[in-house]
Amino acid sequence: MKKFKFLALGSVAFLSMVGFSATANADEIEHTVAPSDTLSSISLQYFGNVSHVQQIADANNIANPNVIFDGTKLTINTDGEAAPTTEATPETSAVETPAASTETADNSANYSGRTITMESTAYSSDPADSLGGGTVTATGQNLLENPMAVAVDPNVIPLGTRLYVEGYGEAIASDTGGAIKGNIVDVHFPTYEQCIAWGRRSVQVTILD
Repeated sequence: MKKFKFLALGSVAFLSMVGFSATANADEIEHTVAPSDTLSSISLQYFGNVSHVQQIADANNIANPNVIFDGTKLTINTDGEAAPTTEATPETSAVETPAASTETADNSANYSGRTITMESTAYSSDPADSLGGGTVTATGQNLLENPMAVAVDPNVIPLGTRLYVEGYGEAIASDTGGAIKGNIVDVHFPTYEQCIAWGRRSVQVTILD
């Protein structure tokens, strides 16, 4: 039986595990969905950020971007952007941050609301992350079922607020942390490697509620 894949950021560690082949168009790549894949991980693999999820879904007639199936052949149009190599490292992903910010700026036009410039860090529910906060947030969100969550200072952003975080995506302010004080947002990833790739950066946060 085919397995469902729920939307989550892909780990850079999977880059060396996923095969792909170029089509006749040098800007188009044929990707076969592997068991570990999500559209976010595929976007991160080929573009260096997660801002292309809807683009990939639209190009492949995927009605629900949260669900893809093992063995599906996807056409990835990189539109002249360099395809990933098996030698990609977390440091390489971090270097590509400017490209991610440019793309997200375009996507941000789809969201309206008050925008705040905030410092961003990352945490995970991965056991390999010694600073991880477990699999359930302060508001009870199950990170294994819905990994798109951010930790905030409730004095700055109330818990339960729906946000759009530049370079990350839409998420709920559902968690807190001892080090999350003031103008800082801590984004959640399923794996420790993704946290390393994210690093520490300045982001635009749009309050959607």
